[in-house]
Amino acid sequence: MQWRVLPSLQPEKMKDLRVLLLGAGTLGCGVARALMGWGCRRMTFVDAGKVSYSNPVRQSLFTHRDAAEGRKKATAAREAVEAILPDAEVADVVLDIPMPGHPHQSADVLRGNLAKLQELIDAHDVVCMLTDSRESRWVPSLLVAAQQKEKESPPLGLTVALGFDSFLVSRQTYKSALAACYFCNDVTAPADSLAFRTLDQQCTVTRPGISGLASSVAVELLAALTQHEAGFAAPSWTGLENLYSSPLGGVPHQVRGYAAEYTLSPVETEPFSRCICCSPQVLQRYADEGMSFLEKVIADSSILEDVSCVCHHNTENHTNRNDAGTTCDKENMQDSFTASLIVTTKVSRDSKVALRKLSLRLPSGYRQQRVQIILLCSEG
Repeated sequence: MQWRVLPSLQPEKMKDLRVLLLGAGTLGCGVARALMGWGCRRMTFVDAGKVSYSNPVRQSLFTHRDAAEGRKKATAAREAVEAILPDAEVADVVLDIPMPGHPHQSADVLRGNLAKLQELIDAHDVVCMLTDSRESRWVPSLLVAAQQKEKESPPLGLTVALGFDSFLVSRQTYKSALAACYFCNDVTAPADSLAFRTLDQQCTVTRPGISGLASSVAVELLAALTQHEAGFAAPSWTGLENLYSSPLGGVPHQVRGYAAEYTLSPVETEPFSRCICCSPQVLQRYADEGMSFLEKVIADSSILEDVSCVCHHNTENHTNRNDAGTTCDKENMQDSFTASLIVTTKVSRDSKVALRKLSLRLPSGYRQQRVQIILLCSEG
């Protein structure tokens, strides 16, 4: 089919994609809906959870009956897609994705789940990380990163994450086209974000419209990449001169959205040399030890700080701050604070200097970006 409004568009490139959806919740349903709109008919849902009564109002592939019957999300999502697109090739896999610092699975079950996840990633063109906890994205992000030099046509890693009134869409390194992964701004190993927490602390509390925006932006970025002459290896764009590198517009490494400001901020990124997920040190250790390395990380995630050498990076930064006389005054600042980095456009080095004076490190994943800093001190 040829679109009159855009004759150069090749929609079959979206239709032929094999997409792996890790997570069949709010984001998984939203991404699947947008993929169907582009004609994508081959997708696999991966989730271990059941549909709860609070899900159908936010997760568009489920009904109240699914919750009443306690149906598995992956299965219910597959059947919903098949009801909308009878010719779709959809699979469902009930799988508990292994996570760093969560050694709750037996050795045999853990190995089986890791092997199954690797098999699924090998069989798809795009891997969408759509789960509801940060650490559940680490293993698939690593497996995708490890294939970039091993396979001629490796899968693309695409992450979507939500905040209360913000979201992130991010694509990671594809072959020789370098980009930051989801963990490139982390300076500590993934921690257990689920234990000893209430339900609202375990799940991201977000404005209802955020998930739809994030899902749509993710699929539109994917569509633009399929139309680019370099495909998934397309370089990021940082200005209007490259806006039309794809018939569908720009292909940034990341897009950050802010609902309160009604803005989208495209970002060009680069990998962190000591990333706890995609750094050469971590990838080499995985290449040397294979699944046994993953088993060690799942038992104790703190070893990632040593393997990646990020612990030395933290020590160096602390020493530099002390030498510069920029240690925090504990009487004037609370021990706990939130730093919100709102990335917009390129500026001079002065912004980076200002960050150092505030004892905050500009995330290595960003190139010469203007950063607005908001410090919200918490009590107690």
